[in-house]
Amino acid sequence: SPEDLAGEVEVGEEELSVAYQERLGDYVQPERRIVERLVFTSQADAEAAKARIDAGEATFAQIVADRGLELADIDMGDVTEAELEDAGPVVFASDDTGVVGPAQTVLGPALFQVNAILAAQEVTLDEAREELTRSIALDRARRLILDQAGGIEDLLAGGATLEDLA
Repeated sequence: SPEDLAGEVEVGEEELSVAYQERLGDYVQPERRIVERLVFTSQADAEAAKARIDAGEATFAQIVADRGLELADIDMGDVTEAELEDAGPVVFASDDTGVVGPAQTVLGPALFQVNAILAAQEVTLDEAREELTRSIALDRARRLILDQAGGIEDLLAGGATLEDLA
């Protein structure tokens, strides 16, 4: 099995480095925010809604409901600053949760409810070394087995016994 052969496979430092770079997205995650986005038809409407929230006259959820929507309809999940494009700097400027904006988006001016801030994460090559080594070794062991399988099948078809192959 690949697991049996993996211990015999040597993985070089350069190969580890290349694998780490190829999987960098798995090991380096930028800061993210869990947000909901409510788009308005005009900047004035967005500013008026934000003023109502700031004055305590309405909550973000109430403004969403007033528009005939539910929070699930406007949920963006967790996003990076780059994914928010022009609105990214506005949403990521705050160090706390709450309503921010209005910010310009491709859909128009919008308010964003920041529900959570997820810190950036980075797993270094040294921290990922064991996992990468095991993954590379298993892949190489699978290829070794596939490379040998044809020859083994030929020998068995030619009358060799399993004892002969061993």
